[in-house]
Amino acid sequence: MKTKLFFLFAFVLCLLTSIDANAQLVINIRYTGENGAARKYVEEMEKSGIADRIRAIEGCIGYEYFFPANDPEGVLLIDTWEDQAALNRYHSSPAMTEASALREKYNLGNRQIRMFNPVTPGGAGGQGGAPARQGAPQQPQQQPQR
Repeated sequence: MKTKLFFLFAFVLCLLTSIDANAQLVINIRYTGENGAARKYVEEMEKSGIADRIRAIEGCIGYEYFFPANDPEGVLLIDTWEDQAALNRYHSSPAMTEASALREKYNLGNRQIRMFNPVTPGGAGGQGGAPARQGAPQQPQQQPQR
């Protein structure tokens, strides 16, 4: 059920932000746990092969975990997808269900999600100068602590 809700949330977020369905997507998701749960979650994602199965989904450009230096209980996932169709394939995959179950197992909560569009070379309107972001980053979406 939570997997379907997450998929629906991501889909609605895309619609609300007018993201081109063919645009590359970069998604940052920050989770928080307790007593080392975030690190244990990442270790199990890697050792069990779930992360590799996600990386093997057609259209996955990157799927990497990072640990904040100032928060020993946090983890940041940065995943990059060719387009919305690739992200949809992931959301409907068994690997998404497995990853969701593992997040529940480790009781990771306080989820914050930000979705970005790619940076376009040449600046706004192709006029040169500094690259312009095609759409602003989304404000963090606070999820209830699980």
